[in-house]
Amino acid sequence: MTAPPTAVDARPDSRPRLRHSLAARISALMLLVLLAAGASAVVALGQLRALQRGFDRLVEVYVLFNRNLAIANVQAVRVGVQVRTWDRNQGKLGPTFESNFRAALSTRNANIAEARAPIDEALADPERVEGEESLAHLREIQASLDQLESLAALDEMVDPREVLQDVSLQGRIEQQFKTLADQSRLAIDSLRTEVQAAQSRTERLTLAFTLIVSALGLLASVGVFLTLRPLRRLTEGVRKLGRGDWSQRVSPSGPEREDEVSQLAREFNHMAAALEERERRLLRGERLAAAGQLAAQITHEIRNPLSSVALNAELLEDELSDASPESRELLAKISKEVDRLTAVTEDYLSFARRPKPELRPIDLREELNDLLDFMAQELDMAGIEVEARLPPAPVHVRGDANQLRQVFMNLVRNAQEAVLDEEHDPERRPRITVDMQCKEDQVIVVVRDNGPGIPVPAHEVDRIFEAFYTSKAQGTGLGLPTVQQIVQDHEGAVRVAQTGPEGTAFEVKLPACAPEGGSVSSPAAIPPGTSPAVS
Repeated sequence: MTAPPTAVDARPDSRPRLRHSLAARISALMLLVLLAAGASAVVALGQLRALQRGFDRLVEVYVLFNRNLAIANVQAVRVGVQVRTWDRNQGKLGPTFESNFRAALSTRNANIAEARAPIDEALADPERVEGEESLAHLREIQASLDQLESLAALDEMVDPREVLQDVSLQGRIEQQFKTLADQSRLAIDSLRTEVQAAQSRTERLTLAFTLIVSALGLLASVGVFLTLRPLRRLTEGVRKLGRGDWSQRVSPSGPEREDEVSQLAREFNHMAAALEERERRLLRGERLAAAGQLAAQITHEIRNPLSSVALNAELLEDELSDASPESRELLAKISKEVDRLTAVTEDYLSFARRPKPELRPIDLREELNDLLDFMAQELDMAGIEVEARLPPAPVHVRGDANQLRQVFMNLVRNAQEAVLDEEHDPERRPRITVDMQCKEDQVIVVVRDNGPGIPVPAHEVDRIFEAFYTSKAQGTGLGLPTVQQIVQDHEGAVRVAQTGPEGTAFEVKLPACAPEGGSVSSPAAIPPGTSPAVS
């Protein structure tokens, strides 16, 4: 027999959306950290390139310029020494001296040209030089070199004897070399300051981006920790469930979240609810089996003695036909009590030997009509008003007609006893309502009375379906357990929909079926236009 569907089976197949996905969230956090790290690397690389350009300018321009300028200066100093030490009273120059002197002048001028080359190359490509200040320094050096070359060119355009005679020209040339040295030193100092500023800026930016990336990494770690935190609760819940705590549940991440952890928590709760439901049914089945065995033993031990007592009471009644009215009344009470006990034993025996239902398509509406017609006279004589709200068309379920008849007879009997209870409001006319409704693929029958309600605490209402649990002075505690067992055997469910001073309502849900050759959704199975179920 297939177990009846429960609430835990009716859950939506929710799959996490991409934006709610756990992998998407963690990937987004990691991507944020990577982007921040990439931005930091790009900025740091830009600053390092700026530093590299500064060092390149220092090495390729100023270091090379200073080296060549120093060589040219040394050669100029040698020429100056020769000019200052030459004997001006000497007449004609010797050929060797003149040749060497001309070579010295040519070498000096060539060295000046070599010193000028890196300056001209740097100014030919201004993009290599960053900043107007650096360009200004280079242009000043270039202008001084122009002046130096102009002075040096004068030596080559005159006779060497005239060069040796002009001491002041060599002084101006040497002074121009000093000016160039000062300008170069000033440019190098400016470049050093620029490089140091770029270095400090690089360090600050690197530190700032390092802190930002570290903070983002920390936030990402916290985000991952918070995202995965429900897994710890889920793990603890699994441990408790493994120890037999079927009531264990895990709170999802939040109603607005649809990630994998929340889905896993809901699936765990569904599994726990299903296990709890199966455990409850198993325990109830064991209790019912034990109750049935006990009922059978009680019936076996009491039935035969009751038969003997009943027979002896009848014999005494025949022999004491002329006895006093008091004696005959006493015998009648004995017979009545024996009959009551016999009925109780029959209930026990019926509970212990209840057969499995023979399921076939039946018209439940017709069965309820027949039952209410059968009980109409009895209920009318008791002063109870009965209202049947049944659909006009047949309503088919797959069931055992006799057992379902027993279910609704027990519920109507209970309603009858409730409205005739001493605590019932005498100003309200006893009333029983039988309402049949159809919702989707289920047939719902509600038996409602206007009695005083079930006299048990609200948290113990479900216990009325336990065997031998009763709130009646003369009850056996087997009626409602039998009702529930029969309904569950029909893959349905029964519950107390309402109880209180305004009355009690029992709701029975049974799966609808088609008549022979029809479908569940056909009009013959579920009448169209029926109202929704009472809850």
